[in-house]
Amino acid sequence: MRKAHVSWYTLRTMRGCTIASTVIVILGALLSGCGDDGYAETFGDGIATVDTSAGSSEDDDEGSDASSDEGSDASSGEGSGSSSDEGSGSSSGESDESTDTEDTGTTTGGEAFEHDNPFGIGLVIPGNQQQLDLAANLAGARGGVRLTFAGITKDMHDAPAEWKSAVQLSYDRDLVPYVRLGPPWDDRRVRNQSDDAAHVIYGAYAQAYADTVASLPTREGWPLYVEVHNEPNLCYEWACDPGDGNDGWLPYETAAAEYAHMLADVADALHGLGDPRIRVLNGGLAPGGTVSCECGGEGFQPGITSIEYIQAMLAAEPGLIAKLDAWASHAYPAEGKGWGFFVPYDGPGGQAHTGLVYYQDERAAIGADLPVVMTETGWTTELGGSHEQIAGWTVNAYEHVWLADPGIIAVLPFQLMDPNWDAFSWADGGGNPRPVYTAVRALRCGL
Repeated sequence: MRKAHVSWYTLRTMRGCTIASTVIVILGALLSGCGDDGYAETFGDGIATVDTSAGSSEDDDEGSDASSDEGSDASSGEGSGSSSDEGSGSSSGESDESTDTEDTGTTTGGEAFEHDNPFGIGLVIPGNQQQLDLAANLAGARGGVRLTFAGITKDMHDAPAEWKSAVQLSYDRDLVPYVRLGPPWDDRRVRNQSDDAAHVIYGAYAQAYADTVASLPTREGWPLYVEVHNEPNLCYEWACDPGDGNDGWLPYETAAAEYAHMLADVADALHGLGDPRIRVLNGGLAPGGTVSCECGGEGFQPGITSIEYIQAMLAAEPGLIAKLDAWASHAYPAEGKGWGFFVPYDGPGGQAHTGLVYYQDERAAIGADLPVVMTETGWTTELGGSHEQIAGWTVNAYEHVWLADPGIIAVLPFQLMDPNWDAFSWADGGGNPRPVYTAVRALRCGL
């Protein structure tokens, strides 16, 4: 059962009130890092072996950029198709034995964690010290950061060193890690990781998830969220081989059922670790999806939203939602449900409002009042908005949507900095904050 959550917008508008001690704690979290110490302050000693040269590959011919060819022009694909070394499964487990949780490098963290700060940001790679310093200055203490780990297969039983470093660096900076864990960039055929020809049993793959997550650092009293894959309702994220139980095309009902079975198996394995700090999220869905996907090709048939996909998931796994700890959503700003993305937002009733609150449609579809984690959202300069305009629209979204809904526990916009997704970036390649970063940080510090 989730504890009561305070509306940040309500806190911001309170005047002349007696503020309880719990609210003082909240304000302490929100004001963390709001001094004149600069944007690149180091929040802790960090890990000396972290690779600060990491970056995602430019070879992204299937990432869903601003105008995705698969029915969701909002879906950023978190650097989809990137073949960066960090997260490409380069250390794919040399042992077949399950990882012992005694070797996870647990850090003591004081009092039990409270979700008292919804600010955060997403990365398209595991993350280095500079990026996580920027994330900490933006989000403040107990804010969130989405770390993208690509490369898991059913043969992996220990996380690569840079994944462990990124999680530890996050905890060192008092950030909650939201780990987006998925397959290698160059092979998105997750269904091929199943134990059976029908692609409905994922025991070995689920064990790999559990072993890999168990090998990551943890912090006493703090959560570690695991987002299981990403946008599986898009063709390139749930790729198929022709003739593998299909006639050359994979209908969304089949793909949704396969992902639902995979997610259920992985959730069971992660909860089976017996660590309540490890919390499971679905892979955030693209708001617009596809009716069917060409196997071994790039063909697709658009025409549905994530709602139909969710319905197909639950038809295959009726008890699926009970296995999740929160719901991941990719509610991008849009004038319609699954179409018309990245339009301006000037406040309630604004052009982008329908897309920003689309998570409510998804929550209604799952039939449960799960906490919501916005693992992707935000604007891009590619479709006409200037950096200054995007800063204003984003602040409006915080004030009128994200901070106003107590059901949203974290907002992790896409994305902090990456040359291949520069139009979305909140900082340039040198780590210099752009107007949206500065405006959102000022909003947090002014609450």
